Amino acid sequence: MKKLKLLAGLLLFSVCGYSQTVNVGVRGGLSIPNIVSGGDNPVSKGYSSRIAGGGGVFAELGINNYVSFRLGVEYSGQGGKRNGIQAMPSEQMMAGITAAMSGGNMEGMDAILSQIPEIFYADVKNTAAFDYLMVPVSVQIGTNANNRWRVYANVGPFVSFLLRGEQTTKGQSKIYMDAGKSQTLWDEMDLGSTEVITSDLNPVNAGIQGDVGLSYRHDRHRIFIEIGGNYGFIKMQKDKANGSNRIGAATVMLGYAIQL
Repeated sequence: MKKLKLLAGLLLFSVCGYSQTVNVGVRGGLSIPNIVSGGDNPVSKGYSSRIAGGGGVFAELGINNYVSFRLGVEYSGQGGKRNGIQAMPSEQMMAGITAAMSGGNMEGMDAILSQIPEIFYADVKNTAAFDYLMVPVSVQIGTNANNRWRVYANVGPFVSFLLRGEQTTKGQSKIYMDAGKSQTLWDEMDLGSTEVITSDLNPVNAGIQGDVGLSYRHDRHRIFIEIGGNYGFIKMQKDKANGSNRIGAATVMLGYAIQL
């Protein structure tokens, strides 16, 4: 982390020496992330997009009327959701079975537990939510439509640091041996749970991010809207047994900047 701060400081200092303008600002809005599956692990497949948030602060260093550099620090909501019949690990069923059997007849419990497969299927709602601190660095190329309006595009790399990972399951379902529900293993069970999975995920990600924007300037003040996205190149999971997924998000941001 100290090396990253030093590198960012050196980059900011060196670019400032050649810049004609310096703007600082804030931006925030919607992040629409998804989990891109990799490998053949059914537990980590089948995710669709969810709605999250994002935003932070940035410094923008203009070189000329067409080119500038942006360095930012922002929160990025990532993850995805699965609704409906889906594969789940056996560990997620153990707590439900134990709860269902507690206070009742425990005879034959070992025989029941021995029938549990490594992967089972259930009809539930599942949300994976990941919080990241992202540091994007962008080159911006744009043009002024007139003295007030400007259109532009940002693109560049990012590095992000995992703050928290959480898996939330909601719903009651029968337990099936396969996605086709051809064999029922257990009657309806409450599978609701929230599990912190931060330790199972890689703490650092890196990838590419970018957006296109439209801004309106009045004096030293500027408001803007930016539409873009980000995609991580590093696989999320530490252990391949949990999957080989990557994450990314579409973003819609509103912002404000002031020229110093």
